[in-house]
Amino acid sequence: MLRSLLMLFFLAVAAIVPAGAQSKTLSGLDPFIAHTTRLMVFSPHPDDETLGAGGLIQRVLKSGGQVKVVFMTSGDGFPEGVEKEDHISIPTAKDYRGYGVRRRVEALRACATLGMKQRNVVFLGFPDAGLAFLRSTFLASRSPYRSPFTRETCPPKSEKIIPNTDYTGNDVIKEMKRLIAEFRPTLVATTPAQDQHPDHNATYFFVKKTLGDWDKKHPNLKPTRITFLIHFEQWPIGQGSGTGSVLNPPKDFPDKDIQWVSFPLKPDEVRTKRRAILEYRSQMLVMGRFLMSFARSNELYILDK
Repeated sequence: MLRSLLMLFFLAVAAIVPAGAQSKTLSGLDPFIAHTTRLMVFSPHPDDETLGAGGLIQRVLKSGGQVKVVFMTSGDGFPEGVEKEDHISIPTAKDYRGYGVRRRVEALRACATLGMKQRNVVFLGFPDAGLAFLRSTFLASRSPYRSPFTRETCPPKSEKIIPNTDYTGNDVIKEMKRLIAEFRPTLVATTPAQDQHPDHNATYFFVKKTLGDWDKKHPNLKPTRITFLIHFEQWPIGQGSGTGSVLNPPKDFPDKDIQWVSFPLKPDEVRTKRRAILEYRSQMLVMGRFLMSFARSNELYILDK
């Protein structure tokens, strides 16, 4: 009996220990997962949603909840990927646009593997490798940003939620506000501000800005916010990576006071996540080892404040 009480006390204390302290055992996401859960995942590129939240997506769906995945870009501004995929040294704008089409197809297959319906997958079509510019120089600009890869200045017509949407930061926010108002999420997941990929930390900015405006108008509908890290130095490669191993936070992560949450996955969820990752064949050609580093026995999240 005494041993059981001590164990309960230890778990209660561990749940509030910040990252960087002696223990990294933290409270889980179970309180946020139920048949009433409405999870919205904002993914900078096709594959980030599966790498960071593939297990969570499965768990919410199995619990009877709803999931909406929103792709900020179609990943069409990746020169190395286009060159390897098409075996060409100097890709044209048409080549980049075609690459984006392939990545959208891969994303739909990956999401279907995770259990999602196509109607719950949204492509916004904003510029890959350009979100940081939309966050800064082109946030309120009247002239839209032009992608140096696809040469486009606006999303494809079929992907515009609001007519006349261009490559400007304000138009990103308008589209996201429409999606949030329609779906009304209870849980929102995206990449954190500390993610070192410019598109990823820009996505965090847009999500935070949009939700901030939403919270002011709908204080009783504030969703819980979590983030999943994808790019940080060489992490998580070389961290005992591989199916079954545990994913731990980077040791040199700059913010030591954030609350990391380890989300354990069931064996079947890991297998399904692995299959979903493999649907991203274009990315496996270029960074297969990196992608498979996320096929672990758990996923890592940061509780966003």
